Parts: sequence; C-alpha cells; structure tokens
Amino acid sequence: MVHSVILGNGIVALSTAFRLAQKAKPDDHITIVGRQSREGSATLAAAAMLNSFAEIEAGGLDSEIDLYRFELSHQATRMWPKFEEDIIRAGGSNLPSKCATCQVFTGGCYERGTYIVNNTAADDLDDENYDAIVDALTAFNEQYHHVSPRDIPNYKPEQRYRATRAVYIPNEGWLNPRIVVEKLDKVLALYPQVDFVEDHVAKLHAAHGQITSAELSDGTAIEGDVYLLATGASVSDILDASDIGVPIQRVFYGVGTSLEIRSPDHPHKKCVRTPNRGLACGIYSVPYFQGPNVPNDHILIGASNFIAPWPYSYGRLTSIEGLTRAAMVELNTNFYRADLVRVNVGWRPTSQDTYPLIGRTSLKNLIVATGTKRDGFHLAPLLSEQMAALMSGQTVDERLAVFAPERTPIRNLTRKQAVEKAVRHQISAAYQHGYSPSRSRMPEAVIQMHRDALEKLHDDIGAEDWGIPPEMLDMYRYGHAKA
Repeated sequence: MVHSVILGNGIVALSTAFRLAQKAKPDDHITIVGRQSREGSATLAAAAMLNSFAEIEAGGLDSEIDLYRFELSHQATRMWPKFEEDIIRAGGSNLPSKCATCQVFTGGCYERGTYIVNNTAADDLDDENYDAIVDALTAFNEQYHHVSPRDIPNYKPEQRYRATRAVYIPNEGWLNPRIVVEKLDKVLALYPQVDFVEDHVAKLHAAHGQITSAELSDGTAIEGDVYLLATGASVSDILDASDIGVPIQRVFYGVGTSLEIRSPDHPHKKCVRTPNRGLACGIYSVPYFQGPNVPNDHILIGASNFIAPWPYSYGRLTSIEGLTRAAMVELNTNFYRADLVRVNVGWRPTSQDTYPLIGRTSLKNLIVATGTKRDGFHLAPLLSEQMAALMSGQTVDERLAVFAPERTPIRNLTRKQAVEKAVRHQISAAYQHGYSPSRSRMPEAVIQMHRDALEKLHDDIGAEDWGIPPEMLDMYRYGHAKA
C-alpha cells in the first residue's frame, strides 16, 4: 500500500492525482489537501490558453534552457486532447452537466484557433515579438496562416488601435478552466482510493531525511509515504513555516487579474490576442464555454500582472480599468455594452529566477511542482505525468533536473541584456497606459532615465556579471529577492 499526499488542489495537483488514481492498486491511498474555495487560484483565473508559439518573445529561444522550456510547452499542447479524452472516459455518466455532450474537439470546453494581432496600442516591441512568433512558426514547421485583420470574426478595434498584421495558428487553443477543475473534482471522487481534505497545509515536519507529516491549519497531521507540494505561490510561505532544511529559492505571488464578460451580440468563436508586451502577456479575449444548449456568449479578457511578496485578494482598479479599456479599444468597440460577470484574481507562482521548480528534493519523499508562472494549466498533462512517475518511484526525463527545486537561481541574462530588456518592457507598458511624449528629446530622456535607474539597481545588489529578470525588478528593489 502507498499513501500519496498531494498538497494543493489546482490543476497540477488535481491532474497528478488523476494520473495516480488511474494506476492505483486497490489498497493505495491518495489524499488531496486544499479548500474548495480556492482563493487566489491561478487555475481559476486563467484563460487556459494552450499557447506555445503565441507566447514567444524576441530572443526568447536563444538559450538552451529556454528552448527546452519551449519544448515542454509545445509537447503539452499536443498532449491535451488525449488527456481531456482520458478524463471524460474516466468520468463516464458522472461528468458535470456542462460536459454532458463533450467529445473533446467537437464539444465546447476545448477548442482551437488563435489569432495574433500586431496592433498600434503599444510600441515597436510588439512588432519584434510578432516577428519572433512568425519566425518560430516557420522554423518549427508549425501550421499557420497570414490573414487580414479585417477578416477576424468579431474583431472591431478603434481605428487608431487597429492591427496592421495578423496571423492565425489553428492548433493552439483553450479550455474553460472552471469546467476542467469541476470535472476533475467529480472524476477523482469516483475513485475509492481518493479522499479530499477541506483545509490547507500550514507546515511540513521532517525527520531522518524525509517528511513525516503535513500539518494542516487546524493542527491535524496527515501522514503519508510520499508528498507532492503543489500549492502554487504559497510554497515559500509553507517552507518558511516548516524549517525542514530544504533551500528552495523564493516563490512570489504573480498577481494576475482577468475579467469574465457577457457579450450576447458579439460572442467570440476564437482566441484573439496580441504578442507579449510590457512585462505581461498582452491583451486577449478567449471564448468562455458555459455548457451545451445555452448561449455561449461569455468571454474571458486578460490579463494583468504584477509580482508581490504576499497574496492580494482583490483586483486592483488600475488592472480592471486597463483590461476593460484595452478590450473596448483593441478588441471590439462594442464591448462597452458587455456585462461584467466576474473579476478573477489568481496568484501565479513565480520563482525568483522565473523558471519552474519541479522535481525531487533532498528529502527523499518530498517532490515539488511550482514556479510555473502563467503556464501551469498549459503544462498540466505533461507535468502531471512526470510528477506521478516521480511519486511512483519511476524515472523521468533527465533534462528536468535543470529545473530542480533546490538549484541555485538560473542567471540566463547578462547584465546588459537584462537592462535593455527591462527598458523595452517598461516603455512598452507606458505606451499601453497612455504615455504620450512631447516632440522633443523626451523619449530618449525617459529611456535613459530608466536605463540609469536599472544600472544603479544592479550596482546596489552587486549584480555585475548577471542580470535581473525584468519581472523581478521591484522584488530586488525593495529587498524581497536576494542576490
């Protein structure tokens, strides 16, 4: 008998539990710890876009480690159809009503087709990232089509923000993450080996080189044979409280806001998005399937992002204002008549070096899966396969060791590269939020101001031969991240 304890109930945790349950012996036991309210769930706030190519940035595939991360992303995209099919088959007649008629590609929760628009709402960083996407599509022989922006269904931006170019990627799609989580909850409940614990882990206890128990917030101790710590952005808080001698770099809260809207007259059938820009993933709209035999006129608009050392329970007004405005001026001017259904706030787990933290730790029965930033949902079929294998004592892809949880931070940028990248993203973000410089030397002066401040920050923390990831600037600036 093997008792597997899964700490967390987001998509990575649930999908790993599903993998284990599929192969469980009658006397095995799988415990899933997490509150059903799922406050701050990055999973539930996600658009669940399965975008590998659409997320590429200029220079983003220049290093071996970034190429490997892209390979994982690309592989996960291809794994989703079978993974969805496996979940549906396991659920049988016990699927949620929203999934009753689902046949994967012919259903509604899972669809494919993403338009990338190159518009004029930011600066020429968009142009560079758009070109990088097209170059990668060509290099990797991925199917795509150049299209006229005027032919994109329900794409109606303000004239001054219209796209000048667009490309359609037919094999990159999306799901409604709320339906997927509800489906996994119901399917896992069918397995007699699985039980759910309505609480969250407060700390871990260890002795003799292994975890002995997980202590919950109410003081209850859960003992098991193998543990998966997959609580997302709270991993560092749990480890700090545990004092078990596992030196994992800090995981921060990547606070992301998305908006669910209802637009009966202008529903979207495909994903429409810009390239990544301004330290985030740009603006996007994704169809948000509600179920069979009902109007599917809900759309998810996303997404904002800022890194914080602690959780935020509510969306900032600046994030909500920025998203609503961008949706109306960059995607469809008719969205001003849309209904605001829900504001989602998710805590994307973002490691200090911005790379995933996945794999075994120095405690022989503790495995960690976090640091996936905004790729957790996308990577779930692949990560769950690897995590379930590790929890079962099997071998996995040796290359995953590059993301080992106890590694020293990956410093993949030179100081010069980091400064220039940060300047580009900060200026891009400024243009998105109304920056309009005077017709003098103001643009050059502002760029130099940012560059000087970034050089000083690198000097202050002693970063001579490495560069700070642009997302982490404030965490280093205010002492939350250590060199």
